Amino acid sequence: MHHQPAVVATCLQLFALIISQARSVLGTPGAKVERSALRQQTGIGLPNSENGTVPVYVGYYVESLGNFKATEMAFDMDIYLHLSWQDDRLIHSDPEPKVINDMLSIRNIWLPDLYFANAKRAQFQTVTVPNFVAYIESDGTVAYSTRVILNIACNLDLKDYPLDSQECYVKILSYAHIRRQMMVMWLSNQPIKYNHDIDLPEFSVQNMSTDYCGGVYSYAITERGHKRDEFSCLLGKITLTRAIGYHLVQTYIPTGLIVAISWVSFWIDRNAVPARVSLSFTTLLTLSTMSAGLRFALPAVSYAKAIDYWVGLCMLFVFGALLEFAVVNNLMRRAKKCTLQANARTFGAF
Repeated sequence: MHHQPAVVATCLQLFALIISQARSVLGTPGAKVERSALRQQTGIGLPNSENGTVPVYVGYYVESLGNFKATEMAFDMDIYLHLSWQDDRLIHSDPEPKVINDMLSIRNIWLPDLYFANAKRAQFQTVTVPNFVAYIESDGTVAYSTRVILNIACNLDLKDYPLDSQECYVKILSYAHIRRQMMVMWLSNQPIKYNHDIDLPEFSVQNMSTDYCGGVYSYAITERGHKRDEFSCLLGKITLTRAIGYHLVQTYIPTGLIVAISWVSFWIDRNAVPARVSLSFTTLLTLSTMSAGLRFALPAVSYAKAIDYWVGLCMLFVFGALLEFAVVNNLMRRAKKCTLQANARTFGAF
């Protein structure tokens, strides 16, 4: 009985020594790497499938479009992204689908690693809570939905501007899995829907359609080389037609009136040189200023646009009015000189 305090003290010292040794081992970099590798080995991998390829079905609903910036060749899009796939690990016996809409639970199931290849920026909606939900059927079918805001790059063809139609694309593919591992496909029933109340100030939505864009890409790039394989890819097409009303009021009618004003000089007395020259130069400078304003709102492309041909033609008409006065003034002075010479010869004969 007298030895019990000594035995307890010895046990406590031994326990403290074990704890300190465990902390020192777990705190080393090697132990951190081992724990990281262990997490990766026990992480959630691809679901099992009959042929080794996991099919993932994709669709989205466009809630809004806007903020078209021609100089940046980009626009904003707010969508509800819908994904569906089969995961046998999630089979359950409940007749009602399981609903998951919290971050802790969603991290415990596999999610497709899809991304938007031509998006400059993207973010999830988190007001008032993260906007996502997953429904898991009893057979393991997962229906996942989330709300995403995208800033999409769109290469504009401005040859017919402002009488043009543009076709922009939304490119979706897997970031890590090649085609034989994961196949992304459009939903069979109306994969792309959009809000028909979308009212853009400069464009009208003509159509939204689907296509596929699979291609061979390089991945796993290292100093010694890289791998190449085919990735499954989806392409959502958005066809837009530019509204002509704004340019009709702000460009075509004003420039046409300026040309008509320059023709007023034809009715001004040919001897009123300052009035005719001032009118022609004023209209010419006004057209030049309007042309500069049009170029400011557009990217610096290497080809001529339809609006450039129109403004150039207007400037040609105004310059023609100025040139007409110069020719008439020159002919008038020559005629006056010839008249004076004829009168001088007539008076000299007498």
